[in-house]
This record gives sequence, C-alpha cells and structure tokens, in this order.
Amino acid sequence: MKLETVVDVYKKGMAALLILMVATLLAVMGFQIVLRYFFNSSLIWAEEVCRYLLIWVSFLAASIAYERGEVAAFTLLRGALPDRIGVYLAILCNLCAALLCAVLVVYGLRFAEMVGSQPIPALRFLFEDTLKWSQESVPSVYWVYFSLPLGIGLLGLRFVIDIFHYIAILKRGGKADDLRSEGMGEAV
Repeated sequence: MKLETVVDVYKKGMAALLILMVATLLAVMGFQIVLRYFFNSSLIWAEEVCRYLLIWVSFLAASIAYERGEVAAFTLLRGALPDRIGVYLAILCNLCAALLCAVLVVYGLRFAEMVGSQPIPALRFLFEDTLKWSQESVPSVYWVYFSLPLGIGLLGLRFVIDIFHYIAILKRGGKADDLRSEGMGEAV
C-alpha cells in the first residue's frame, strides 16, 4: 500500500470521526437545552460528556488544522531571510515543535496513568445507575487525559513529516513557502 493511500485513509477517517464527535456533542447539548427550557428537566451527565467530547475534538483536530494552515504561524523572519536560510529556519522550528510535542506526549501519558484510574463520573451515573451495567464497563478518566498525548503526538508527527518535505525543498533549491503551495502544512 502506498503512503499516499495511507495518508488519504487517515485524513478521511479522522474527518469522519471528528464529524461524528461534533454531531454527537451538538445532539446531546441540543437535547439538554430542549429538556432544560421546555420540560424543566435536565440530563445530569450531558454537560460533562460534551466537555469531554470537546476536549477530544480539540486535540484530534489540531494536526488537521495545522495541515490546512489554520494554526497561527509567524513567518515574518523566515520570509525576510534568503530562501535557503529560511528553509533551514523552518526545519529548526519544526524540529523544536516536534521535540516539544514529544515531551508533552511523554508527560501527558504519565499524567494520564497517574491520575486517570477513577471512572468518569457522568458515565458512571449513566452506565451503572441508569443502565445497570457493571462497574468495569465504565470508562476511566484516563481516556479523557489520553486525548492530549494522542492529539499532540499526531501533531508532532505532522511536524516531522514537514521536516522531510523541507529537506526535499532544500535539495531542489526552493523556499520554505513552497511547502504551502504543495498543499502541505505551514511551518511554526
């Protein structure tokens, strides 16, 4: 299987997952609003579930937003430098960003393991008390905290991929802005 095929499947799968998560978030919150304002009732678990969905969407969408150039980038210095030096600066910036992401992944996993053992309160109520499922079926808070290392890890991987693209641009004598014209992300 070609790398382009894997990347295309990843992009389409991630887009579908994000759409599903946002649709679920909107449906639950919409239902909560209807219950609260029209029936003077509410779902105890709705706001917490929506908060967790929003956290997951934010971290998972970061790499896609970066790739589409929707993340703020400061390219004034890079653009003022000669083309070759600008590409070197872009490589250095992406390398630093990838290293920061690696540190955040390591410490994010540590934090998730350290404090993530208790069940998610809203889902505990929903699964155990309402649906009468077993306590083992309730996801733990670990999965909420896991969104940070996963999302930041995907973003870091994107930075590393761009480093290889910048190296290819450097070999053919291009400039850092060529990455954007090729449909790739924008340097940090």
